[in-house]
Amino acid sequence: MTFELHSNLRSKAPITILPLCQVLLEDNLHYPWLIVVPQRPHISRLMDLNALDQMQLIKELDCAQKILWEMFFPSQLNVAAIGNKTPQLHVHVIARFQTDPAWPGTVWDHPARTPYAAFQKEELIGKLKEQFDLISF
Repeated sequence: MTFELHSNLRSKAPITILPLCQVLLEDNLHYPWLIVVPQRPHISRLMDLNALDQMQLIKELDCAQKILWEMFFPSQLNVAAIGNKTPQLHVHVIARFQTDPAWPGTVWDHPARTPYAAFQKEELIGKLKEQFDLISF
C-alpha cells in the first residue's frame, strides 16, 4: 500500500520530507504552525504506528518543536494530534505567544485566519527547510 496525503491536508504547503514524516505549513500568519504527517497508509492514531515508527515520530516532533522554539522564541508550544475532521494521523506543532489572537485559548477556538503573503510564505518555508536540513536522523 502506498501513502497518500488526506484531501484535507493537500492544500497545506510542503516544507520537507523527513525519514518518517512529511512536514507541512499551516497558512496562518497568526501562528507559526507545522503539521507533521507520518507517511504510513491507513494510520489514524499514534497507537496504530509500530513501536519503531512511534519512536521516530517522537524524534521528528522533537526536532519540529526545537526549530519553532529557536526561530520564534514563543511563550509556549502546543502539540496536538486530534483527528476529528481529518482521520489521517497528523500532529500539529504550533508556536504560541501571549500576544496572539487566541491566547490563552486554543487556536481552534479562534477562527480568524490571515494567510501569509506569497513572499512571506515562500521565505518562511525556505528558512524552515534550512533548519530541518541541518538535522541528521
